Amino acid sequence: MRFNRWSLRRKLIVACVAVEILAIVLIWAGASRLMQQALKDQATAQSQEVLGLLEQTLATPLAQRDYATVQRTLELVRQPQALHYLVLFDHRDRQVASAGWDPQRSLPPRDTGPIDLDRADQTLHLETPIAIAGQAMGRLELGLSTQRLRQARDDFLISGLWIGALALALSVLLLIVVASALTRNLAMLSRASRQVVAGQFNVALPVHTRDEAGRLAAAFNTMAATIQERVVALEHSEQQQALLLDSARQERVRLTTLLGALQIGILFVDAGQQVVYANDLFSRMWALNGLQPGAHLSEIVPLLTRQVQGGSIALVETMLGVSTEQPFVDREIVARDGRLIEQRMQVVVAGPDGHGGRIWLHEDVTVSRQTEQRARLALYDPLTDLMNRRGLYDTLEKRLVQAGTASPGLVLVFIDLDEFKHVNDLAGHRVGDQILVSVAKALAQAMQPGETVARLGGDEFAVLSPGASAKDAQALALRLTEVVAALHFDLDAQSLAVGCSMGLALYPAHARSADDLIACADTAMYQAKLNGKNGWCLFRDDAAHSRAETERVVWNGRIYRALRDQRLQMHYQPVLRMSDMGIAYHEALLRMVDEDDATQLIAPAEFVQHAERSGKIREIDRWVFENCIDMLARSRPSVRISVNLSPRSLDDAGFVGFLRDALQRYNVDPRRLHIELTETAAMGDLAAARPMIAALRSVGCAVHLDDFGSGFSSFAHLKLLEVDGIKIDGNFVRNLTSDSSNRLVVSSLIEIARSMNKSTVAECVEDAATLEALRELGVDHVQGFHLGRPATVMMESRAQEPQIRLAAEDGNILARSRANESQA
Repeated sequence: MRFNRWSLRRKLIVACVAVEILAIVLIWAGASRLMQQALKDQATAQSQEVLGLLEQTLATPLAQRDYATVQRTLELVRQPQALHYLVLFDHRDRQVASAGWDPQRSLPPRDTGPIDLDRADQTLHLETPIAIAGQAMGRLELGLSTQRLRQARDDFLISGLWIGALALALSVLLLIVVASALTRNLAMLSRASRQVVAGQFNVALPVHTRDEAGRLAAAFNTMAATIQERVVALEHSEQQQALLLDSARQERVRLTTLLGALQIGILFVDAGQQVVYANDLFSRMWALNGLQPGAHLSEIVPLLTRQVQGGSIALVETMLGVSTEQPFVDREIVARDGRLIEQRMQVVVAGPDGHGGRIWLHEDVTVSRQTEQRARLALYDPLTDLMNRRGLYDTLEKRLVQAGTASPGLVLVFIDLDEFKHVNDLAGHRVGDQILVSVAKALAQAMQPGETVARLGGDEFAVLSPGASAKDAQALALRLTEVVAALHFDLDAQSLAVGCSMGLALYPAHARSADDLIACADTAMYQAKLNGKNGWCLFRDDAAHSRAETERVVWNGRIYRALRDQRLQMHYQPVLRMSDMGIAYHEALLRMVDEDDATQLIAPAEFVQHAERSGKIREIDRWVFENCIDMLARSRPSVRISVNLSPRSLDDAGFVGFLRDALQRYNVDPRRLHIELTETAAMGDLAAARPMIAALRSVGCAVHLDDFGSGFSSFAHLKLLEVDGIKIDGNFVRNLTSDSSNRLVVSSLIEIARSMNKSTVAECVEDAATLEALRELGVDHVQGFHLGRPATVMMESRAQEPQIRLAAEDGNILARSRANESQA
């Protein structure tokens, strides 16, 4: 409404004027009514007075019937402004006289009711009887004029209106002045309020009086100042809140990024088991597509139980029943796909009741468990669960560091079981393994505080014990001898005892480094075997040691350091098809980089025999195969490599599993890998060779017999061993063109192999004449310096042979003879 938009001043003035107008109107109306009533009363009194006078005046002439006098009286009495007409009737109601009225006209009806001053003819029509002494003489009708009364009334009304208007004008003026004075402070207060609304809080109203307006202005000033203080405080608080909110957002982003980057699945549920947060890894880990906050844990757990093995279902279902008072719950869940998921729970303490929910952590520990297992396998023997050679070496180095400050010395004992190979071949590997496990268990139980036992490989063990004197070493040797001698095994209803030879070395009396101490103990052990076995020998540092023993000890240390420092290197020599002289595959040949001169390479004939005696050859074998499989993975699918497997790996129960795992890990077709075993090694341990060859072929690898023909019964061996091919001993090939007997042997070997559907390879092809002779004999593949030298890169075609030859000649290979190099 428009009235609502008026200012207070306008409303006040309009309201007061309206009230005043109403009051004036009411007063004027009341005065008019009173005045009109007074006029009417005056008119009535006047009419009565006139009627009385006329009655007295006309009664006598009328009684005397002096109508002329009556007529003159009427004309004299009549005044046009006061009496409009006079008409006299006698007692017989005859009109006898009149003044101001036409006798022919009928008289108007008489007024018997209230006097009406506003009638149209402005006349009061009256009638009065005329009597003398109570006797009616006639009647008089007259018309009394109301014009003067009406004019008096009108004058009174007009003067009242003027007076009311003047009073109204004066009152409006007074109201304007008073209202302006009253609303001026309110207007200032309104303007100041709008300024406050606009954000201008430094407003101060002037306070001139102590009345309500002044107190209101003072109160407003106080309010504005308080609001300003509150606004400043609020702005400061908002700034702090904004900073905190921004910090919280950044912290949330960092936390979300951190939780997303963690390799742990995270599920956060509140006290009502509603999902608050789940990172992407948790969803991916359990294939929970579309997992959103708000889902109930009871909806998620069934989805998890479908993906775990039966034994882990109850563990997953405990997620619904774990008490919030339990701080940690660790579980290992096995998924159907073989993954191992470690489950942990952490209670979140928050809120007045102290329960803010729970955080479930699911970590895929499959790889870490496998890594831990591999790490343990790297330091522990899987058969006996004893520390292996590497673990012993690491422990020895730590003990040597401690011995330099806090320990008087150490005793290192090398133990080799006597005639174990004979028992193993006679009773089989299963019995041999049982003997090794029993010996290991007995030695472990015999260990005293501070002593360590390890299995070095094969039938070799070692014990590390505190002590610095020969007396300490002797006491230890006697105790260990008794432990082993007390063991008895049943073999074909007979009791079998196992003896041992032990070599002992002291720190610091015999050596001050781990390598030297191991070499001394190894040397002493072999000396014990030379002395007749089943005994022990303390290392003696004198000139009586043979040059071979000293060399063996030195080589053991060099081999260990070469493995540790990654100084083994692979070279590849091509093997060609005789049919088209194309490259069929490459043979992998091992070299060792000299530790004193990195430009010099050492042929395997120099160090392999020492590695076999020390047991390091198994570690070397695995290193070689790992590198060759990696090379195949990085080469074209048509590339194939042949690798030599040492005799000591024939009884390595874990080698086939290692090979299969490596091929799968590098995604290499097993048919691209050929494995060579020397004939003498295979026949030297036929019981181990035959199942090993079968296992290698089951993996998918081809198996060849290397140096075939060197044995006295090679043809019989070829029948006993299920191999894919043979490599003819280079001693027969080298003099093929000049020695007819060699030609006859080679020809026979080729014919026998062909009849058994086995491929043939001739090595040591060093000239064109030998190549041509082999072509005539029908050999399948050829290999030798005439066709390609070993190099660190593989030759894709014979066109590369000159470059490969130059690369090979740049490396100065330290070989004792050309034959040794060709046998590498």
